[in-house]
Amino acid sequence: MRTTRVCFFSLILLTGWGSAAGQSDEISTEIAALRAEIDQYRETAHRESLDLVRRAEVRNIIVDALEDSRGRTSFAEGPWNQVASADGLFTLEVDVFIQYDWVLNATPGEHTQYGTDLNMAWITLSGTVFSPAWSYGIATSMYSDGIPSPEYAFLQYEFEDGLFLQAGILPEAFSLEQAISPTEQLGASLSYAAGQFDAGRPEGLLVGKQLDDHRFWLTFSNGWGQSDIDSLKNQRMGVMGRFEFKPFGDWDSLYSFNPYPESVTDGLLLGIGGAYDWGDYDVNGPSAVSGDATRATVDLSWQRSGLGLMATGYYQDVPGGGGEGGRRWAGVGQGAFFLTPNWDVYVRGEWGTILDSQQDDVVMATIGTSWFPAGNSQVKVTAEFIQSWGSTVDWLVDGDLGVLQVDEPQSIIRAQVQLAF
Repeated sequence: MRTTRVCFFSLILLTGWGSAAGQSDEISTEIAALRAEIDQYRETAHRESLDLVRRAEVRNIIVDALEDSRGRTSFAEGPWNQVASADGLFTLEVDVFIQYDWVLNATPGEHTQYGTDLNMAWITLSGTVFSPAWSYGIATSMYSDGIPSPEYAFLQYEFEDGLFLQAGILPEAFSLEQAISPTEQLGASLSYAAGQFDAGRPEGLLVGKQLDDHRFWLTFSNGWGQSDIDSLKNQRMGVMGRFEFKPFGDWDSLYSFNPYPESVTDGLLLGIGGAYDWGDYDVNGPSAVSGDATRATVDLSWQRSGLGLMATGYYQDVPGGGGEGGRRWAGVGQGAFFLTPNWDVYVRGEWGTILDSQQDDVVMATIGTSWFPAGNSQVKVTAEFIQSWGSTVDWLVDGDLGVLQVDEPQSIIRAQVQLAF
């Protein structure tokens, strides 16, 4: 009986220990799982904390960069093509444009000629130095021959009363046609007559002033057209001036022959120009010139939104003959009308005569159209037809592609793509 009791109690103890051992294993497993979840949570929380820190750091960098850019003069409220020093005393603006042409000329007795040409490529640098009173302008052109040529390069100082002084290779200020930017000319080129009255690139001093309704320029230089010459052999000097009166309108708008409907306001401009040269340029060849020379021009330009008209008269009394000399009269009339905000049609008529010459007067008529996809001169696509009568033998060809110096009538077609930025 005693043995039975011992076995019974031994069986109970073994059963309890087994049960306790099983429960211990389950608890250990649960603890291990909890520890794994805690470790995973800690890792996730740590990773999210790092992400938040990194995001905050990136956000702070962006905020600092934006604040820094707002404080920099080079990008604060300025054109995209302008840079400046931190104090704003030095600025540099870059402008570029190209004109690419296809031309055709049909003249009796001559083979029909046609071809393509990079008519013009300009790069212009302008800005201020030292202070807003000091400014500069540099423009270089490159034609199809690939040779760059300076159009102007000057330094300017403006006094407190608005009077300004320029020194260097000066921008031309004689006729309205020659003074406006090439990007704002009507059609593919200026008038043929205007080429006879191109002052070239005078070197010297210019004084000018602009007021609300009038302005003037006066140039003292090495003479009309005396560029790319031997300076040691040039004893010519010259003065050239232009006066403009604006009863109403905007100066910038009036210096465009394209009356854009969405930007041009009503305006009227009267201009008078004159030039007088004296002295000698004694060299062998056709560029030699001696004696006094007088030139004059008057122009009237009127415009309103979508419509622009211009008339110009020219006169010269220049010693010698050929393509430059003699007493001449010339006139130009033109008009442009926008059919839509991006598309215009235009016409131009011109006439020129050389007094005491046996040549027939030259007469030209032009009709054309231009498309402005952006509503301004940044992109312009032009097609035009020109008919010429009379003799062009003794008239200068100044950028008018497709015109030959012949005694016969000519028919000319020109197409041009202009890009300006």
